[in-house]
Amino acid sequence: MEEVKISKKSKVGILPFVTGIEQFAELAETIFRNAERRGDLDKAYVKLIRAVYFNVEKVANESQKTPRDVVMMENFHHIFSTLSRLKISCLETERKEAKYKYTDHLQSYVIYSLGQPLEKLNHFFEGVEARVAQGVREEEVSYQLAFNKQELRKVIKEYPGKEVKKGLDNLYKKVDKHLCEEENLLQVVWHSMQDEFIRQYKHFVGLIGRCYPGSGITMDFTIQDILEYFSSIAQSH
Repeated sequence: MEEVKISKKSKVGILPFVTGIEQFAELAETIFRNAERRGDLDKAYVKLIRAVYFNVEKVANESQKTPRDVVMMENFHHIFSTLSRLKISCLETERKEAKYKYTDHLQSYVIYSLGQPLEKLNHFFEGVEARVAQGVREEEVSYQLAFNKQELRKVIKEYPGKEVKKGLDNLYKKVDKHLCEEENLLQVVWHSMQDEFIRQYKHFVGLIGRCYPGSGITMDFTIQDILEYFSSIAQSH
């Protein structure tokens, strides 16, 4: 495990020692499932899996081509699936840990890659929220010159649905380049990105409703449109 060298030019994917421990455990279970020396095998399992976890992390930190979060997410997803399938009771804690690491790195990859797709709106509303935090009442924010209705309309105009969809299409291609085929997590990641995008969108819509009541100002696209963008992009690739 410690000697594994990863290519600087291709995706990392599932590490050889992660598939190695899977094959080892499958074989060991068929031979020693009810053996007298089962206790010795269990001790060995724990040592081995700890070494696997340590070395996945080491490779992830050294990886240049594939983002760290992707190496962690894919490999811990693979380990979690293996341990769930084999049901090795002495590794239950490690199974839960693998699930936690997989979901944690999935989440941080999604947030980091998606970033702020509506960046100028983000900045605008951060300013609005800062004013509110300073004591300006929500419904009076629009009387501030930098945050009046005119300025909000100007920022919203920069994000027509067509442009937003184009940005998402580029994002899909980038994610596709990062992920390996054998772990098949592209749709899981894409769905999480959709959820995060909708969360940001709802946040903006809520602020428009509270700080610009009765203004009739709306975004150029709806949640229905967002769902359509995500779905058609996934189908077209």
